[in-house]
Amino acid sequence: MSSCQPEQLVLMYFLLPLWIAAGLADALCHRRADIAHTAGPFESLLHLLMLVEVGLPLLAALFLEIDALLIALMLVAFSVHEATALWDVGYASRRRRVSPIEQHVHSFLEMIPLMSIIVVVILRWEQFLAIFGAG
Repeated sequence: MSSCQPEQLVLMYFLLPLWIAAGLADALCHRRADIAHTAGPFESLLHLLMLVEVGLPLLAALFLEIDALLIALMLVAFSVHEATALWDVGYASRRRRVSPIEQHVHSFLEMIPLMSIIVVVILRWEQFLAIFGAG
């Protein structure tokens, strides 16, 4: 039997694999839309920027103790990622067709990080409260 809490299991074996699957689905959508020739390299740069925005907090969570500072970093990175995602879709939609399937995939790529942060907050509630001086 696992010593992990149910929230950890949800994070590791549901949310993370679902997030990876959504990322692969998005890559397939981009391949089908031929973004290299329709929206150009700038859209790819925006995707790399978003990868860094979510990748840094993810790597930090994997290798460091999750404390108030890391949770705050996750929240800031999520907000920046959302702003970049809006920039990306605005840029792409003026240069190519963003299909309904791709839009739906994007909803997963936006909400899974938020759901993951919520699970982390549940697991580290005292650290979350410490952000506001209450922990």
